[in-house]
Order: sequence, then C-alpha cells, then structure tokens
Amino acid sequence: MDGDTIKAIQEGDLFVLTGEEMKLLLPWLRESLSGQEKKDENAELCQLTSRILRLSNRLYGTPSESRETCICQG
Repeated sequence: MDGDTIKAIQEGDLFVLTGEEMKLLLPWLRESLSGQEKKDENAELCQLTSRILRLSNRLYGTPSESRETCICQG
C-alpha cells in the first residue's frame, strides 16, 4: 500500500478489505440483515449496507443486495 492510501485509511477516509475478506464477511452480513425488523430509523445503515453489497458484487461477484437485506421501510 502506498503512503497516500495508508494516510487515507488512518484519517478515516478509506477502509480497505480484500475480496477474500469480503467473501468471508458477506454471508454473515446477509444472515444478520435478513433477520432485522424493517424500521425507518435504519435508513442510513440500510443505504450503507446496500452500497457495500453492490460494490462487492461488482468487484468480487458476491451476491448483490436483495429485499431480504433491506432493513428500512424504503
């Protein structure tokens, strides 16, 4: 990793996970999200997890978001 990337991570601007790490994390994340009650106050967290799932799908071919992973009313 170059110095700029390390600095961005340390400053909270960037967080890096490998494809292998995402493949380990996503099944747990999906299982955890699918059991959540859908609430309006979960909107920000729902948007974040949606972005994570979509990006991981594009980069690593993992399953994308679905109705089961949505934890807000929208």
